[in-house]
Amino acid sequence: MKVLSLATRMGLLALGMILVSVLSADSVWANASEDEPSTSGLADALLTDWALPLLILGVLMSMAMIGAAYLVRDERMENLLWEFGGEEE
Repeated sequence: MKVLSLATRMGLLALGMILVSVLSADSVWANASEDEPSTSGLADALLTDWALPLLILGVLMSMAMIGAAYLVRDERMENLLWEFGGEEE
């Protein structure tokens, strides 16, 4: 288990170093774009091109939150009695 953890950390460190070296290269930043991004362009892209994927992502995230809330509930008898103030009969 420790070997897997160490391998994961080394892999993440190597990935970080590769990303820093690639993003700091001059060739990445040499050619500037002619058009600047705007908030209306982002809104247009999100509501037209990405509407269905965002809807699916929202449904999946809400299902995950509902499932997490269900799993956190504790329905042991002593907790239910304490919560509702009743006594065991």
